[in-house]
Formats: sequence, C-alpha cells, structure tokens
Amino acid sequence: MESVVIAVPTYRRPELLARLLRSLRHEVADTGVLLVLGDNDPDRGDAERVVDSSDLRDACEVACIPVRQPGVAEVRNALVRAATRLRPGWEWLVMLDDDGHVPPGWLTTITTAAREGGADVTAGPVLGDLPAGASRLAHNSLYAGRTRHPSGPVAMLNGAQNIVVRRRILERIGDPWFPTHLGRAGGEDHFFFRAVLDQGGTLAWCDEAPVTEPTPADRLTAGALLRRAYRSNLVGTQTDLAFHGPVLTSRRLAVDAGWLLRKTASAAVRRDRDGLAEALLGSASIAGRAAGFVRRTPPDASHTGC
Repeated sequence: MESVVIAVPTYRRPELLARLLRSLRHEVADTGVLLVLGDNDPDRGDAERVVDSSDLRDACEVACIPVRQPGVAEVRNALVRAATRLRPGWEWLVMLDDDGHVPPGWLTTITTAAREGGADVTAGPVLGDLPAGASRLAHNSLYAGRTRHPSGPVAMLNGAQNIVVRRRILERIGDPWFPTHLGRAGGEDHFFFRAVLDQGGTLAWCDEAPVTEPTPADRLTAGALLRRAYRSNLVGTQTDLAFHGPVLTSRRLAVDAGWLLRKTASAAVRRDRDGLAEALLGSASIAGRAAGFVRRTPPDASHTGC
C-alpha cells in the first residue's frame, strides 16, 4: 500500500485524535502507508504530542504538518500538497476526520473497493455514536448516522470523513482542491464533490467500510442542531448555484419543499414524533437553502461547531 496516503485534519481534539490513531495502528502496520496529520493549531502541538505518546511510528511513516491559516479547507489543501511532497508516487488519498475511529479491516476494504470500482472518489458510511439521553431531535439528525447507499456508483456523497480520492481527479481539478473562500463556514466537501462531477469524475459508495463518529452533547442541543441544518444548507445552496445556476437549483428546492410539506402533514396526522422531529430539521434545512439564494457570503461560524 505504498501508493496510499491517509490524511487527517485536526484541531484541538487530542483525546479523539488519540482514539483514531489507536484504531489505525493495526490497519497501517507494515503496509507502507504514509499517515499525514494537518494541525490547524500548531502552537498547541496536539498532533505531535499525540503521535509521540503513541507507538504509531513503529507501524508506519507519520508526518505532522502545521497549518496556521484557519479553516478545514486550508488544512485539506495543505494535506494534499504534503502527500505529493512526502510521497511523490502516491495514487490514493484516504481522508478521515479527527473525531472518528475505524474498525478492523477498514483500510483494506475501502481501498480495495476504490481500486476495483474505478471511481474517482469512493466513500464509506459514517455511523453516529450519540451519548446516553440524546434527544429525539438528535436521533433524527445526521449525527445519528449519515445517508447510506448500496455499494456501487452514486450521484453524490455526504462528506469528506471516510473517503478515498484517486490522484488523477485532484490533478484535473487543480490547487486549491477545497474552496478557501468558505473559510470556516464548512461545506468545502460538498463543493469538492461538485467540482469532481464538473470535471467528469465519478463517485462511488462502499457500504462495508464504516467509520464511527461520536458527537459531544453540546452539538446536540435543539439550537445547535437547527443551526447546523440551516447553515450547512445555506452554504450548500451557494455551491449549487455556482455550479448549476438558479433555475436547476430552485427546481430542486421546490421539489424538496413539497416533500417536506407532505412529510410534516403525514407525521402530524399519525402523531409520529420521529417524523415531526425529522420535519423540524427539514424546515431548518429548507430555510437555509432559501437563504442561500439571497446571501452572497457564507456564515462566519462553522456549521460543524468547530
């Protein structure tokens, strides 16, 4: 697997990063894989400290790179550049976030699917891990688990946690691969997937290679959940407008708004509390998408809460 680089952006999550690295230990041992960590707060030195306190360097080559410009897009771009600088012959870039952890056999499963499937980007599931006592709204949010698909080609992907990117599509898109204009707003992954498709690339799913992602309680309050739904869809609509223009984007919004009305009415009639929770989150999403038509700049704060 010397053609494989694993890239992880990290920002002030030493405990979660340590758990991720423990889960990766046996995945990367004696494989020739390069692991690159991009630390977005290098003055704290979390990445170096966590690696030094582990035995990961006994298993594979590890590099920690400082990224002083704030924002996950900046870190992801820096990680791609570092992959080429440190491993010029790499072919596959595996992206993880610092708040997940992987099961045994994950790396072989997802890289094999990427090689055999031939897609430019292959993704696996992100399974939610909610704390005890999480609300009904949380259990109906993306934190409970993102959309899954049967393994094979797909039209769109969920996010940059648990993806494998083929080098050729990154060369086709060109630097910067992730949009720096979004700053800390998030949504750089959705923009990247749109850019992949715009360049004639293909997307695929590997449902057999999950990553588990816990969610802290402060992200699961009603206000935090609704803000995330609003902000992420606002930014997503701005991206869709950039690639597809107002006509197609507004048509999709109208279809989804109609679905939401039907969903809400059905849940109310059946007194389906899960359905109503889903509809409430859907209402925040639709409101964000509508705002995306009007607002020309992304929100200042990250929709992920980072």
